[in-house]
Amino acid sequence: MAMVTSFISVSMSEIKVNKYSLSLVFVVLLCTINVKAQETFRGEDIFQTIQKYGQAEVVISYPGFDVMSRLAKDFSVTSCNGKNAVLCLSNITAPVFVKKNIVYSLIKPENTKSTVMASTVAEAMGWDTYPSYTQYDSIMHAIAELYPEKCRLDTIGLSINGRVIYAIKISDNPLTDEDEPKVFLGAAIHGDELCGFVLMMRLAELLASDDGSDELVTRITTGLEVWINPLSNPDGMYRSGDDIVNPVRANANGIDLNRNFPDPEVNNTVQKENIAMVAFLKKHHFALSVEFHSGAEVVNYPWDRWTRLHPDNDWFYDISRRYADTVHLHSASGYMTYLDNGVTNGAAWYVINGGRQDYVTWNLEGREVTIELDDNKLTYADQLDALWNSNHRSILRYINEALTGLKGMVTDSETGNPVEAEVFISGHDAEADSSSVYSDKTTGSFLRLLSPGSYNIVFIADGYNTFIASDVMVNDGDFTFLDVQLIKSDLERSPVWPVPSSGDVNILLPDRMTGLVKFSVISVSGLLVDTFTEYYFPYSPVNHDFSHLSSGVYFINAKKTATGQSVTYKMVIVLKEP
Repeated sequence: MAMVTSFISVSMSEIKVNKYSLSLVFVVLLCTINVKAQETFRGEDIFQTIQKYGQAEVVISYPGFDVMSRLAKDFSVTSCNGKNAVLCLSNITAPVFVKKNIVYSLIKPENTKSTVMASTVAEAMGWDTYPSYTQYDSIMHAIAELYPEKCRLDTIGLSINGRVIYAIKISDNPLTDEDEPKVFLGAAIHGDELCGFVLMMRLAELLASDDGSDELVTRITTGLEVWINPLSNPDGMYRSGDDIVNPVRANANGIDLNRNFPDPEVNNTVQKENIAMVAFLKKHHFALSVEFHSGAEVVNYPWDRWTRLHPDNDWFYDISRRYADTVHLHSASGYMTYLDNGVTNGAAWYVINGGRQDYVTWNLEGREVTIELDDNKLTYADQLDALWNSNHRSILRYINEALTGLKGMVTDSETGNPVEAEVFISGHDAEADSSSVYSDKTTGSFLRLLSPGSYNIVFIADGYNTFIASDVMVNDGDFTFLDVQLIKSDLERSPVWPVPSSGDVNILLPDRMTGLVKFSVISVSGLLVDTFTEYYFPYSPVNHDFSHLSSGVYFINAKKTATGQSVTYKMVIVLKEP
């Protein structure tokens, strides 16, 4: 303001002006100041908000599906309704956003006092307030100690700031790893999405206290192993200390953990919390899982990163539909009616990469959906009980979905030993979608969640003849069991197949090669004829087209870039006659 006063003073002392020219001076001056302010302070409101609250949310006009999907690769999209989209910016992504010159409106951060913190553990376990982190720690131990015959508390890992990421196992034999389907329920991978956190603790208490009076609860605790992780991102939720004050979406490094899982299209530097989560998910091999979010009210199922439909799309839609429809029976009118009356295919909403839902479904043979519980991410404490009453029956029914489908055992016909075999549904599964499952190499058991119907099931294992079980009928509400004995073959399948190949080749590597791998193709004369790089995932063969090579014998060397470990295989190319 001092600069403006000085400018006016100098102008009026040196020149004569009439009222019209003076008005012009003011107009020009104000425009100049406005332009200067825009140039100097564009994005300043974003940076100030991040400095005070840890993140900033902005609203932009929906730019169309393709542009929106590109933006989702750079920024965390928290909601998108076809008119507007909300982006959550951290100190890492905010500078990138500001440089793009996208027109935006800043969302004023909500007052977190409305969350209401509990004063004691007992009050927190009334499930209508939010616990401090210390209270949360006590609650998880308390549930396990109160119900030792049903519970075992485990640790998935530690956050960047050293907070424990808990999971509690609930089963009729919690200390034993039984041959039962495993189900995983998680919440708060985004630290500012609060209600799932409390609902999952309350669910753990409900299941752990099963006394046989609720038939569905008893069916779940006796027939399944259920694991519950109420808080995946403790550093985001408890960013400011022991209480929930201005929680943020990202972890302590400013990274959105639900955009950070290994992805075939994105080379992610996986965060500490997700490294631990990936190891935990691989160890337990969950058949069914779910992650609870807030920011919308909808059940979202795969794929998130591809617009094509998963081979089990009908099954995914059916279980999602059942969840939403059950909610509608027990909730106020208008709740969970977003998109297709509370259901959406992920990529039909908007495309993202690095999400846990797709990681579990594509990499780990599991089936996972994302359930958005509340339009308001910072759910008011006085709404927690209503959300529980609207959703807990649907949650139990969702868990129960793991008790329907195809289940069985694959063994060696001579020895009876377990065999690791691919269980592939002919005319249904697609290799690109990694939709088949594998029998366990230590037990031989397998589980495939399926819609009711008739299927031709193909069993493929190295060193064994392929076996096809035709017209297998899968019924609703229970398992169809298959006991398969495979006969040894005289010719083991090569890790590079088919042999010979006309150019389209599959390459299966050892588990230790998981990661970024450089492939080098060498002729028998020693010449390097081809190189390419792929990200390798266990049990997912790399498919590559070698039809540009001449017919002949080649050696394929696969080298893991991170460690230098390598393997070399032989490949035979026989091109078809034109």
